Amino acid sequence: MVTVMRDSVIDDTHNPRVVSGGVNPVGDVTFSQVARLELDELLEQLMLQVRDVQGAQGRLRGLLRAFLAVAQAGSLDTVLLHVVEAARELVDARYAALGVVNQGRLTRFVHTGMDSKTVTAVGRLPAGEGLLGLLVDHPHALRLADIAAHPASSGFPEHHPPMHSFLGVPVQIGGRVFGTLYLTEKQHGAEFTGDDEQLAQALASAAGAAIENAMLLSESRRRNTWQNTMAEVSTQLLAGTDTDEVLRQLVHHAREDLHGVAASISVPSDDPEQLRLAVTEGNDDDSRQGSLIALADSVGGAAITARQLIVVNERRSSVDHAAGSLAETVAVPFIGVDDRVNGALTVSRAPDAEPFGQLDLDLVAAVAAHAGLALHLNEVRADAERRHLIDDRQRIGEDLRHHVIQRLFRHGLALQGVASRSHYPLTRSAVQTQIDEVDAIIHDIRAAVFALHPTWTAPDDPPRSAQQADGAS
Repeated sequence: MVTVMRDSVIDDTHNPRVVSGGVNPVGDVTFSQVARLELDELLEQLMLQVRDVQGAQGRLRGLLRAFLAVAQAGSLDTVLLHVVEAARELVDARYAALGVVNQGRLTRFVHTGMDSKTVTAVGRLPAGEGLLGLLVDHPHALRLADIAAHPASSGFPEHHPPMHSFLGVPVQIGGRVFGTLYLTEKQHGAEFTGDDEQLAQALASAAGAAIENAMLLSESRRRNTWQNTMAEVSTQLLAGTDTDEVLRQLVHHAREDLHGVAASISVPSDDPEQLRLAVTEGNDDDSRQGSLIALADSVGGAAITARQLIVVNERRSSVDHAAGSLAETVAVPFIGVDDRVNGALTVSRAPDAEPFGQLDLDLVAAVAAHAGLALHLNEVRADAERRHLIDDRQRIGEDLRHHVIQRLFRHGLALQGVASRSHYPLTRSAVQTQIDEVDAIIHDIRAAVFALHPTWTAPDDPPRSAQQADGAS
């Protein structure tokens, strides 16, 4: 018997086919099973989305922690270190670095991820060539699956750890490129994603603001330190402290603040073609202190001749510092109010040091102008003291000549008269002894008077008797 179900038809194979509604009682999958599978898929997708949201929240919290760590840093060095450490943790990279750009080239490289042994084995830090140089010349975000595949890649030095995945983003301050944040070797062999790039760019933006604040704070501190130093230098010069000792303090401060390996102050000598190294510091220059150097062959001499600040990148045949390997040298003359040059300050950096920045040049120029004025005032003070001393000596000399010596003359003449009227040889001999003593006293006083006033000329043969002395006067 054939049973026909409602809303169903029977084909010629006697197999029922559902037309609308109902359930196939002999099929392999029922409606409840299909719904259960769909629900499992929805739950799995929901769990994936939840994990994605949790991961995104975790990365956002990491970004906020990075912002906080960077913002709380005080000095520029601390800010840069916090930036690279936060970036490495944020995008799960093995290595991170921040290259500072100055005058179109990489001048500083702060990195994290390598142990000290590897850093020592690698040796010299990157100088901005290859892929790093490309980002210096063209500051934009760059994400690579393999560094070696990029045309600008120039390979790695010996002992350098292998690196494949790469992410680089520029760090800007007020529209000016401060440097580039480099991230390499995504953990677990993966590639950096677009989310990684966005997070790195967000961190770079925060880093730019923090770096600017740190630079402003550092600049303010440096200016305040220089002002205090110059106030102390001026006070000591005007108080009569030894000039070379004061200049020694100035040289020490200049070398420390400008991160130099050698510094010196050269001053004019009696020979207009030579300078005297009044003060030297660093690079084993102490033995050369006080020596003479040719004006034409020294960096300080070049600044004195140009009457302005100069920066040189090469050594000269006869230089202001002892032989050694140096990089940039800045020299600035001390010019007084009378437009006369009183000397020059030179500071040199090591070959691997970054070049002098604009703030460095501004500070050393301001200090040189202040020092030139202070040295001029010191000379004016010294001249006034010399004139006052000469006036005092002249007054003392005149008093001795017109009062003490004349009284001794009269005393000697009186003794001479007593001796001539005495009839006793012993008395005459005793009186003559006193006359000779008076002559000796007069001679010593006259010598002292002429020593007080060098412009006077003492007679070749001062009188040896009271009568002769009286006649000479």
